[in-house]
Amino acid sequence: MKVPYQFDGHQFLLCLLSLILTLLVSSNPGVAQQTGERLVVELTPAEQAYIQANPVIRVHGESDWPPYNFVKNGNPTGFSNEYIKMIAEKVGLEVELVVGPTWSECMTMLAQKEIDVVTNMVITPDRHKFALYSEQYVFDLVNSLLTRKDGEDYTEIKQLKGKNLAIVRGFFFEEILTKYYPEINLLLTNNTLDAMKQVEAGRADAALESHATFNYYIERYFLTELISRPLINHPHLSNVPQYLGIRNDRPILKSILDKAMAAVSEEDYANLLRRWYLAADTASFNFTRTELEYLQDKGEIKMCVDPNWMPLDAIIDGQHTGMSADFMQLLIDRIGIPITLLKTQTWVESIEQFKQRQCDILSLAVATPDRLEYANFTRPHLELPLVIATREREPFIPDIRDVLNHKIGMVKSYAFVEILRNQYPDMQIVEVASIEDGLQQVEHGHLFGYVDVLPTTSYTIQKRFPSLKIAGRFDKILPLSIAVRNDEPELLAIFEKAIASIDEKARQGIINNWISVRYEQGVDYRAIGRFVFIGLGVLAIVLYRQYLLQTYNRKLEKISVTDPLTGCFNRLKIEKCLQEQESLFHRNGQKFSVILCDIDYFKKINDTFGHLPGDAVLIEMVALFHQRLRKTDILGRWGGEEFIIISPQTDLWGAKALAEALRQDLASHKFPTVGYQTASFGVAEFHSGNYSISHLISQVDEALYKAKERGRNCAIAYQQRQVM
Repeated sequence: MKVPYQFDGHQFLLCLLSLILTLLVSSNPGVAQQTGERLVVELTPAEQAYIQANPVIRVHGESDWPPYNFVKNGNPTGFSNEYIKMIAEKVGLEVELVVGPTWSECMTMLAQKEIDVVTNMVITPDRHKFALYSEQYVFDLVNSLLTRKDGEDYTEIKQLKGKNLAIVRGFFFEEILTKYYPEINLLLTNNTLDAMKQVEAGRADAALESHATFNYYIERYFLTELISRPLINHPHLSNVPQYLGIRNDRPILKSILDKAMAAVSEEDYANLLRRWYLAADTASFNFTRTELEYLQDKGEIKMCVDPNWMPLDAIIDGQHTGMSADFMQLLIDRIGIPITLLKTQTWVESIEQFKQRQCDILSLAVATPDRLEYANFTRPHLELPLVIATREREPFIPDIRDVLNHKIGMVKSYAFVEILRNQYPDMQIVEVASIEDGLQQVEHGHLFGYVDVLPTTSYTIQKRFPSLKIAGRFDKILPLSIAVRNDEPELLAIFEKAIASIDEKARQGIINNWISVRYEQGVDYRAIGRFVFIGLGVLAIVLYRQYLLQTYNRKLEKISVTDPLTGCFNRLKIEKCLQEQESLFHRNGQKFSVILCDIDYFKKINDTFGHLPGDAVLIEMVALFHQRLRKTDILGRWGGEEFIIISPQTDLWGAKALAEALRQDLASHKFPTVGYQTASFGVAEFHSGNYSISHLISQVDEALYKAKERGRNCAIAYQQRQVM
């Protein structure tokens, strides 16, 4: 319950200061306001007066709650600490982080008014007695149960009745568990790592904490015998919003911070999440606030698979296995909520369940016109050749058109059935129930051949059908994606980002693991002649697979570093390029400059003409810039309608001249639909001494701001604390 704000002598002084400030505001934006587009928060005179009288807020800092709030190399860091600094800056407040006390001690300090703000706090009845809460939550916490891999598989809190559960003393878990689960024995620890060590040593059956925090410590301390499983659909513990907690005698501070939080752009929030909130999983993507809220509401993602398509996809003993299962585990770590298997008997049944929205995704699928009526598809993450299997005595097939008059089996509802029917109308396609069914009919002579992708066909032949062989391949390469239901568009964006974040080492490790198992098990020692024959075939397949992997890797590398709309580098690649230029500068003194460009009034383009013409402007502008830039210049999309150019071996004035030339090129170019457009440019040069990339970006950003302030459609250079 909120405590009424008491009028006293101190407040009278604040009101007097407010009156003076009100007179100033009539001709000046105010203490916490800036002119132009940098106007971020509108504060009342009373709020401005409060900040004037109390410019510093004391904020709790934690030693060991990564990736949210912790100390690294002696410095407080993490998502929560950067977030409070970001919003404080918007209203002109300074942050003093109070590091050292335990979480329980921080709660006492907030109650006793020794600190002003706690940055990550769950709303509970007991805390209402001494804290006010922000209107918006700061982030949403996905909690997990930590257990030993060789111990009991606890996935729900209710399974722990009569067991020992380790939690951090003073965390909100303690209040919830004491109230709703008195039968659980709580083992209270001073920090998360202590709780994990209790599980490792066997003194606790499980521990309860943030999924990201558990994963951070598992990776850092190589606690490979422990596993973290997110809680699903628990009313109090699954997905828990974290708020700012503010001392309850400062409602005006709450109002100020609420306004500052509302002024944080979705892009800035997403960038911060990318850096910290998801850092424990080393993901290189970011979810928007809308996508995070979708995941919170969703709780879990239901998945259908092909139950009989090894080594790619299968259900064996009720468990999802194969290459796809390993990929899904990587995606679970990045998405932060469980992906649960909906068991089916056949691929046809999986398709039907997906159509009826009983499952949200298909683990591996090919986009076809029919499927696009009920599904969206991610970019392909596997591209595999189609092959035909026949009996040993049949000759090799150099051209698939030579056997169109023979009966050829394919699994019912597989995408390539539709694709090949369209490509070869005369092909005698016989739909079969499964790969085993198809190959068995080939073995018995009922079918001439069976068509499927190379890994699955090779795997099944070597496991069960030694009298068959791969006799030829199609020119068609089958692109395999994740299919997502098309009535929940957030799901597609989430999986696109998660897939793009998987690095090549992890991806190739999964592929090589399953492919190597396939060949290792495929040797037939009973006949030396056939061993040599199969060995040569395997060698050819391996060489071809390596060629495909290299091609695929090049495509993936391009995807991971380029902006999908414009084709120029994305922000992650640009940040890496900036670090490389910084290294060259320190190693051999090679100077470089950067240009930051922002299209003027771009929002009006989207509002007036729609997003497609707006996208066309971005694409055409990048092409226009490339005509002017040197081969050594590096162009990237910094965010939204902002673009950045790195100019190696170029001083400030050379870069300023380049920016001016680009400005003129753009201003004189007429775009389809929207007509002429202009842009503002900021320019800065990297300097020696106590200087960093963050300083450089800050300076070029300030120069861009000045360009906008001077009327836009101009280029401004930053020089020695001034802009010229």
